[in-house]
Amino acid sequence: MAAAYLQRFKLHSDAFASGGTRIHSNKDLDPVPFESEERKWTWPSLLGFWIAEAFSISMYQVASSSITKGLSPGLAILAVLVGHVLVCIPAMLNGYVGCIYGINFPVLMRSTFGVYGAYFAVFVRGVVACIWFGTQSFQGGQCIQTMLQAIWPSFKSFPNHIPASAHVTSAQMLCFFLFIIIQLPLLWLHVSKLRFLFMAKTIVMPIFGLTLFIWALVAAKGFGPTFSKGTHITDGTPAVVVFFQCVTTAIGPKATLALNMPDFTRYAKYPKQVFWTQAVGLCVLVTLCGILGVTVTSATQQVYGVTTWNPLQVSALWGNRAAEFFSALCWMFAVIGTNISANSVSFSNDLSLWFPSWINARRGAYVCCIISIAATPWNIQYSAASFSAFLGGYSMFLGPIAGIMMSDFWILRNRHLNLTSLYRHPDIYSFFYGLNIRAFTAFICGIAPNLAGLAKATGNKSVPKGASYVYSLSWLIGTIVALVIYTILGKVWPMEDKFEEGQVTDADSSSLSHSDPGEMKMPMHEKATNF
Repeated sequence: MAAAYLQRFKLHSDAFASGGTRIHSNKDLDPVPFESEERKWTWPSLLGFWIAEAFSISMYQVASSSITKGLSPGLAILAVLVGHVLVCIPAMLNGYVGCIYGINFPVLMRSTFGVYGAYFAVFVRGVVACIWFGTQSFQGGQCIQTMLQAIWPSFKSFPNHIPASAHVTSAQMLCFFLFIIIQLPLLWLHVSKLRFLFMAKTIVMPIFGLTLFIWALVAAKGFGPTFSKGTHITDGTPAVVVFFQCVTTAIGPKATLALNMPDFTRYAKYPKQVFWTQAVGLCVLVTLCGILGVTVTSATQQVYGVTTWNPLQVSALWGNRAAEFFSALCWMFAVIGTNISANSVSFSNDLSLWFPSWINARRGAYVCCIISIAATPWNIQYSAASFSAFLGGYSMFLGPIAGIMMSDFWILRNRHLNLTSLYRHPDIYSFFYGLNIRAFTAFICGIAPNLAGLAKATGNKSVPKGASYVYSLSWLIGTIVALVIYTILGKVWPMEDKFEEGQVTDADSSSLSHSDPGEMKMPMHEKATNF
């Protein structure tokens, strides 16, 4: 009876790749055809995704933490912009692959790391997504705490029974779990339906952001006083190193999205829209939230003489309980949108690859929510230094994967994939016993230059100071090194290139020439051969 009960929860999928060699899959792992009803994402949805990503506490803190490190407001904004331009490149290229083939990141990893090696790649990303989910949830808990304090000021005196060394109080822990509970119903939303959440956030958050920006300028009496502060670094680190550290910090929150854009663009209708919406959304809209963080942090220094990188602490300085409540409410809504889109979706897709018979997007989201509690996100949020160290630490592992993905599809495979082979083993993506040795070699070479710097950042004082200088560009160095090594290995040791008629998509320039609903009809050879 127990076995029969368990069978009710087992997942099944339509047999996309038939035959005895088919890899077990489920609906969330199978490709989404262009003709599918789920392909409803157009440019408003894609831009809404980035607006939803832009306005978040984490994005605000990325820029404001640059101010607390000693950079001038102008350099802090430049660091954010440079970081977003760099991470935009893999986001655009990888997102386009997801749109053309209708596959998500875990399935795409089979073409680079192999059908078994893909488990390693998604594990790396899944761990990051789970930790980041916990971090965002703790920020949402801080929003709830601020709202409760605004309604009942006595909540500030909530008894604390947790030692100071834990970097969290009883009130913060209570609000953290309250936020987790609030998120639970929203985790049920399927990825294809998230565009409605993005559109709601697109309306609310820009209005709130503009209001906050105007307050900062009025309170500080214009741009002049707000941006008058120069660069002043107290620990003796060269300004250029701090600048590149802030560039890497800006890349950190988007390093996961640079990989998992296929998770969302597989629902996009028009390939060309995937390109320009990534550029506008990431380089312009997300950077605007960074500018908001710099402006408000600088204005707070000017008006109150307080340096804080937390927007909730800024609202507490206003001395207006109503404003404090609604400010925290808007930030909480922002955190929910970002957490679901960037973290739970990533983790659930990754876990679905590991357990396709039992885990789909919805079940994986709830597993992510439970596991994220073990990430102890309050330690990450403890200070600007620990927050920056966390972002730099995990982005060094994601950069090499981004470099390998770009090299594999755009250089070595000349924009060709055998879609059916991604769902079969043994086949051309089995490589060496299911592992692509080239990808693992490139990954190791990509993280190697940054290991000493990581040790330095985590407290090893015996590491030379120069290692931290290299580590300040951990994501960029890892991406470039892995891309170059993988390309060289692919040229010297070519991968098997066996394609069967009716299974290959040529992602040629013809698909880019169709951009709007009035013009866009996928070329017949793409429609026929893709699915």
